[in-house]
Amino acid sequence: MPGRLGQVDRAQRIGQRPPIGLVLIVALAHALLIGAAPRRAALPPAAPAPPALWTRAIAAAPAPPAVAEPAPQPPAPVVRPPSASRSAHAPRVAAATSRPARTHASARGATHAAPPVSPVPVRVPGSATLDYAVSGVSRGLPYEAEARLHWQRDAARYEATWTVNSPHEGARTQRSEGVVTPAGLAPERFAEKARGERAAHFDPEGARIRFSANAPDAALHPGAQDRLSAALQLGALLAAAPARYPPGTVITVQTAGVREAEPWAWEVQDDEILQLAGHALPSARLVRAPPTAYAPRIELWLARTLGHLPVRLRVTQASGDVADQQLRAVAGVAFEAPRPGD
Repeated sequence: MPGRLGQVDRAQRIGQRPPIGLVLIVALAHALLIGAAPRRAALPPAAPAPPALWTRAIAAAPAPPAVAEPAPQPPAPVVRPPSASRSAHAPRVAAATSRPARTHASARGATHAAPPVSPVPVRVPGSATLDYAVSGVSRGLPYEAEARLHWQRDAARYEATWTVNSPHEGARTQRSEGVVTPAGLAPERFAEKARGERAAHFDPEGARIRFSANAPDAALHPGAQDRLSAALQLGALLAAAPARYPPGTVITVQTAGVREAEPWAWEVQDDEILQLAGHALPSARLVRAPPTAYAPRIELWLARTLGHLPVRLRVTQASGDVADQQLRAVAGVAFEAPRPGD
């Protein structure tokens, strides 16, 4: 039995194996198929990658700077030529300063500013001491007094003190100090002293005038003066260029007291010859008309042969009070011969 079972097992294993010939035929056909199959073309080498682009962040080009137009500023001082009725015999006067004119924009939209106007010529007088005889009316009573203007300057600075000694009110002093510039006087401090002292301080950096009397600040305009320096600055303007200011011309100057700063308009009048201090003095006369019903009328005479220093000052109050100061003596300055054009 075991022998028979072994034979059956071998027969089953032989029956499970494929015939050798069939194996050979399949192998041969497989080889033929492989040889007949077209050989796949080799892929061409990959083209080199193009070099990376050099990139650069390009900032937007800055807009061309706009041409800065000159900041409009109040003229220093403002000069109004005489009216046609008064200027028929006199040349018109150019403004002391004017704003640069604008030109039309070009096709590209650019604007061009005219060159700046040259500063107004000035000729500041030399140091001097002037004594005045004062006469007037106060509260209906006539009076006489004395006054003195002490004016001192060098190339860089100035000081001016004007004192009136009145028998009724005692001494009253105005004092101005500051710097001398190519445009004339530039006050730094102005003070009035009677029983007490009050002052105004000029602040160019802050463009303000500050007052010690608890008054609000005022804007500081170019060419601003105080109530004392204004007379000397007007003289410096007329001394440098008399022909610029014929009769009828109005010169407006911002003028500070110890409480406020206001534009004072001075109109140039016809010249007068004053007999003062033993001399005949050809003098320019300027008048500040009262801007309100309560403001004073002020008349100022500047001697053309005395460096255009003030030789007479008359103040008429709305109440009728009058103070008239006239030159009595002068020291420290020589009388000049009249110049052409004076």
